[in-house]
Amino acid sequence: MLAAVVTALAVYSYLSYLRDQIPLSGRMVPMVVAAADIDSGVVVTAAMLQIESHPERYLPDQALSDTDTAVGRVATVPILKGEPVTSRRLGSDGGSSSVVPDGMRAYSLSPQTLEGLALAPKAGDRVDVLATFVPSGGSPETATVIKAAKVASVGGSGGDTGVASQFGVGASKGGGITLLLTPGQAEALAQAEALGKIALVLAPNAG
Repeated sequence: MLAAVVTALAVYSYLSYLRDQIPLSGRMVPMVVAAADIDSGVVVTAAMLQIESHPERYLPDQALSDTDTAVGRVATVPILKGEPVTSRRLGSDGGSSSVVPDGMRAYSLSPQTLEGLALAPKAGDRVDVLATFVPSGGSPETATVIKAAKVASVGGSGGDTGVASQFGVGASKGGGITLLLTPGQAEALAQAEALGKIALVLAPNAG
């Protein structure tokens, strides 16, 4: 009898342990997550996504359950591998504005700003924007207007390399370059263009 009681207590204790390991999460449902890091401004493809089971009651706001609803849309913010891909993190599936991340502005510069660069920038690179001013009666002065601006696209005849080309929109017909800037940076650059000469230099890509 003693052995039976000990065995029953052991079984009860083990079953209680197992019960404690089961989260009270409710029904599991499919949720779309990033299969790899997705940078902002990138058009989402099926290879970038995967489906994972997630407790229904803990789903993030605007979570997606089907990869088809995300494919072809543009990531408006960076999405790291394993993070949920939600509607609020994605833009529309067309139009030039869809390649511009939330809170940013696309600013295009003429082809002349690319002259003198030893290495041609590509979409995703970082560049510093320099402005050279000539004060009245003084010597030329050069200042860095913007540091590490992200390149959205580099346009040209048959050679657009930016995310805009994936939609067939927003390409720079004259071979210019488009940068992603904050509204404040866009204003500063517009003023610098009006008052001086603009040049670009490649910067390290810390991201």
